[in-house]
Amino acid sequence: MATLASVLGAFLLAPSPSPGVAGAASPAAGQGPVILFLLDNSASLPPLDPDEKRVEALEKMFTFLKGQRYRLVLFGGRKEIFVDDVSRYRNNGQWTDFYFAFQKAHEIARSFPPGTEFRLILLTDAIVDPGPDDWEDMNVPRGADLKAFSIQKTIALVGEMKIPLYVILVGNPPKEGVRPGDVEQAPGFVLDLVRAANGAKGTPMAQSLASFFGDDGLLLKKFVYRVEPHEGLKKIEPVVKRIAAPSKSGVELRFFFYLVLPLLVFLVLLLGLLVRSFPGPGDLEVVELALGQPAHVAVDRLHKVEAGGWGASGLSLVADAKDATVTLTYQQAGPILSGAGLDMDGLDPAGRELLPLGLDELKRKLEQLADEGSKEEKIFALNLDYMAKNMTGPEAEKLLNPAGRPSAVDFLRAKVHLLSNDVLRRKLTEPRVQLVSYGREAQRKELGPGSTLRVGRYGFIVTDVARGGRKDARISLYYDRVPSLLGLKTILPDAFQRAFRFRRSSHRVVS
Repeated sequence: MATLASVLGAFLLAPSPSPGVAGAASPAAGQGPVILFLLDNSASLPPLDPDEKRVEALEKMFTFLKGQRYRLVLFGGRKEIFVDDVSRYRNNGQWTDFYFAFQKAHEIARSFPPGTEFRLILLTDAIVDPGPDDWEDMNVPRGADLKAFSIQKTIALVGEMKIPLYVILVGNPPKEGVRPGDVEQAPGFVLDLVRAANGAKGTPMAQSLASFFGDDGLLLKKFVYRVEPHEGLKKIEPVVKRIAAPSKSGVELRFFFYLVLPLLVFLVLLLGLLVRSFPGPGDLEVVELALGQPAHVAVDRLHKVEAGGWGASGLSLVADAKDATVTLTYQQAGPILSGAGLDMDGLDPAGRELLPLGLDELKRKLEQLADEGSKEEKIFALNLDYMAKNMTGPEAEKLLNPAGRPSAVDFLRAKVHLLSNDVLRRKLTEPRVQLVSYGREAQRKELGPGSTLRVGRYGFIVTDVARGGRKDARISLYYDRVPSLLGLKTILPDAFQRAFRFRRSSHRVVS
């Protein structure tokens, strides 16, 4: 056994010799994790290699580690466990009991300094055959199936150890317990062991992916390997080297570039096609209006787009109300503030000069009278400003209503009140758009900034009503609700949708 002694002296590491350890030594510390080999020594397991003697094949397997630390547990039944003694590798164990094998491995692992990294390699044919005498003191429930009970205990123990477990199935594993779709056709017992030891990385889905890429990565690790009886060390060597080597990200990179990235590209393109059409939430439709002329608006009709080309979604103009979904009309804003036709009795000459002026011009003229006017004009301007500011908004609005016939003095005071009441001024002077909708839910309403409306299947918020554009006024409608397949146009960001429309702007003029 000189060869055996030299091999063990070079590779075996134990903190201290212990009874039953043949050839145990404390060589210089190796690099990488400590490999704990659990080798099935029962009579049912085929030789590791058909062309090598048993012990020589086992010693040769250790050389694959190239100086890395390892320990060996040969196991059969409870009384057939040998640590670091390759001479006992004879495949003559009467029983095959995994629980006591892992118990011994756990004991060895706890003898190392805290923080030591381990990896467990189990070589077996996965045939569970515990000896009844070995379990007499293990509190087996009366009437319980010993095999099932030992499997349950083994899985629980492996979960407590928290050491990564790799299984090399040598020969043809038993058909009993093999689940449909199992990785490497491994028995359910083996897969449960792997999952208990390795957590989510040992799930069947993760193992299927790892097997597909044939590598051991950082996240996708292959934990179950199969070696046919005729393959021997030629197949075992790369497996042991792969298990002992540091984890690499190659499998995750391949998984990302071969599966995830193409899938992401496909999904992005598919989503882009589904939301490519205008409109989407956040888009704007601008309707230009001429004073007093109704604009008849329809939904989802083929129409020419101002930016070029044709569109079949969103809003478009039609010639007749019978073809329209809604009609928008720009109307003269508020009351006429010129004061024409009012009784001028009791109004000073300065007041008669101020009455027909526009609001901005009226403000400048009042400031001019207060600063540069005669004594009488200054008194008049100050008195007018005082009376106007002491007037309430509802009072001023009532006086400015063309339906009434106030005195010219009261009308002028109400008009000056608008100069300091921005809310009332906007209410009475900003452009107004009247909406008339058709159908079962027909309605008539006035639109202003913040108003909401439904036009066909779309929901809008009015963001602006302003003078200008190619006509007298323009109303900006912000798409708030856009029905789409699976609600994609609501879920996907506006920037994403605009990118797939190849459009710089999110608004268009209705034509």
